Amino acid sequence: MATNFFQQQDLARRNTRLLVVIFGMAVLSLIVLTNLLVMISLGFVQDVQSSFMLPWEVISSISLVVIAVVGLAITAKWQRLKQGGRTIAEALGGIRVTPDTADSAERRLLNVVEEMALAANLPVPPVYLLPESGINAFAAGYSQSDAVIGITQGSLQQLSRDELQGVIAHEFSHILNGDMRMNIRLIAILNGILFIGHIGYYLLRSGRGSSALMSSRTRNKNAGGLLLFGIGLVVIGYLGSFFGNLIKAAVSRQREYLADASAVQFSRNPLGISGALKRIGGYQAGSKINHPNADEMSHLFFGEALSRWTSIFATHPPLAKRIQRLDPTWNGRFAATTSPKKTSAEQTTSDSPALSARQSMLAALPLLLSQSSHQLLPAKAIVCAMLLTPEQLATQLAMIKNQGSPTLLQQVDQLADEVSRLPLAQQVQLLQLTIPTLKQLSAIEFQQFSALLQQLTANNPSLQAWLCLNFIQHSVASQFSAKNVHHRAHSHSLAQLQPQLTLLFSALADCAGPEQAEPAWHAAWQQLALPKVPAKPVTDYQALTAALPMLINAAPKVKQQLWQAVLVTIAADKHFSDAEQAMTNLLAMLLEMPVPLTADFS
Repeated sequence: MATNFFQQQDLARRNTRLLVVIFGMAVLSLIVLTNLLVMISLGFVQDVQSSFMLPWEVISSISLVVIAVVGLAITAKWQRLKQGGRTIAEALGGIRVTPDTADSAERRLLNVVEEMALAANLPVPPVYLLPESGINAFAAGYSQSDAVIGITQGSLQQLSRDELQGVIAHEFSHILNGDMRMNIRLIAILNGILFIGHIGYYLLRSGRGSSALMSSRTRNKNAGGLLLFGIGLVVIGYLGSFFGNLIKAAVSRQREYLADASAVQFSRNPLGISGALKRIGGYQAGSKINHPNADEMSHLFFGEALSRWTSIFATHPPLAKRIQRLDPTWNGRFAATTSPKKTSAEQTTSDSPALSARQSMLAALPLLLSQSSHQLLPAKAIVCAMLLTPEQLATQLAMIKNQGSPTLLQQVDQLADEVSRLPLAQQVQLLQLTIPTLKQLSAIEFQQFSALLQQLTANNPSLQAWLCLNFIQHSVASQFSAKNVHHRAHSHSLAQLQPQLTLLFSALADCAGPEQAEPAWHAAWQQLALPKVPAKPVTDYQALTAALPMLINAAPKVKQQLWQAVLVTIAADKHFSDAEQAMTNLLAMLLEMPVPLTADFS
C-alpha cells in the first residue's frame, strides 16, 4: 500500500508535541533534583528539619536558574542548527560533493540521488561525504528546500548500486515523512537536558584548578563543597542522558520501519535496501560513526551509529528484524562483506527491475543538458532559457547580457534551442537537477541572479514562468538565510488561508482556458468546502508571490485538503495534458507537498 506522506508528516508533528511534553517532565525532574542537591550542599536540609518550613525563595531562584540555563542551552543549539541540513552535515565532518565531480564513485552516488529525487518529486539535495569507514547515511534539514543527504565513504566502497539506491531511498523517505524537522528539534531539546551535567563537569575541572590557589583550610572547605556540588550535577546529567537516550530511542525506532517500507516504494526493489542492511551485518566496521558529534546526532542515521551497552537505548530496530520485514526468505545469516564488483553497466544504469517514469525520462535527457545542469554557468543559462518567450526574446536577451554577463548570454544561446525542444516535464527535471549546482553561488551572486530572473519574467505573466521563478528562488534561497527555511507550520485550517487560496486557485483556473476558467474555479471551492465562495479575481502573480510563505507553511492536513482541490481544478476541463501534469508536479515541489508519485487525474 502506498504511503500517505501527509498523514505521516502530521504524525511526526504529533510526535514532536509528545516530545515537548516529555521534555517538560524531564525539566521538572531536573528542577527537583537540582533544588535537592543545592539544599543538601548548602545545609538547608537541617534548617528545614528544624523549622518544618521550605525555603521557597531559594527554591524559586534555583528553579528559575535551571529553566534559564536549559532554555539558553536549547536556544544556543537551535541557533547553530537554524541554517538546516548543511550545518548538521558539516558538524559531522561532511564535505560537499560538487555536482561536476569527476570521481566515478561520487558520480554514481550523485546519479542515484538525482534518480531518487525525481522519483520523490523533490528538489535534488546537496550531497555530503563523511570520511567514515562504517556503512551509513542520513538526511538532515527542516524542509525539502534545505535538505541534504550525507553518506559515508564506507557506503561508497561497500555497496552495490542497487544497495546504494535503497539507502538513499530510505533517506528520502525521512524527508517526505517529516522526520527531519523532528530530529533537529530532538537534538536541541536533548542539548538542554544534558547541559546541567556539562556544568557539573566544568565545576569539577574548575574545582581542581582553583584548589591550588587557596590555603589548605579554605581549599579543603570550598573545594569539598564545589566537588560535592559538581558531582551531584554530573549525576543529574547522567540521569538526563539516560532519559534523553530513551526519548531518542522511542521516537526513532518506528520511524525507521516506516522509512524502510517507503524506500521500497521509491526504488521498486526491496532487495536493494535489505541487501544494504545485510552488508552492514557482515561488515567489520558495521554502521558505526566515530565522529565526536555522532552521539547527539545518532538518531539521524540509516543504521545504528554507536555501540550500545543495552538495546533499550538503540535508536534503530535490530538489523535482523528490519531485514526480515523486507526479505521474509532471508536465512538469518550475515555473509562476510567484501567490496562489490561494479560492472560498467552498473555505473551508468540501475539494476532495479522497474525504473520509474521519472528515472526513464532522466536517462532520456540530452547529454549536453544533463551535464550542463552540473556546472554553474550553464546551470544558470538553463534556468534563463526556460523563461524566454518568443514575444519578448530580444528584450530578454539584452537583459541577460546587461544584468548577467556576455558569457552567460553565450551559454543561453548555446542551450536555448535544446531546452525549448524538451517537453515541460523534462524541463522541470532539469530545474530539479540545477538546485545543488546553484546552491554553490555566494549570497551576493544569487541575489544578482534572482534579480535577473525577476526581470526576465516581469512581462511574462504566466503560471509556468511564475512557478519556475519561485521554485528556484525558494529552493536556493534557503542556502543563504534561515528566514527562507520552513521551520514549522503556521496555518492549521483552510479558513485561515482563504485570501491566499483565492490567489492560487485564480491562477490555476486560468490554465483551463477562458471558457473553462469559471467552472474550474467553482470546482476548486466546492472541493475546499469553505462556507463562502468568493468571486474569481483577476490573477495577480505579484500578490501570489507574497502569499507563498503562508501556503508553504500550512499544516500537513491542510496541505492534503489543498492538494485535492488542486487536482480537482486541473481536472475540471477534462483535458489532462503532460504540461498540466508537469506544472502540477512543480507546484507540489514549490509548496513542499509530499506527493512523490505521479498525480492520477483519472
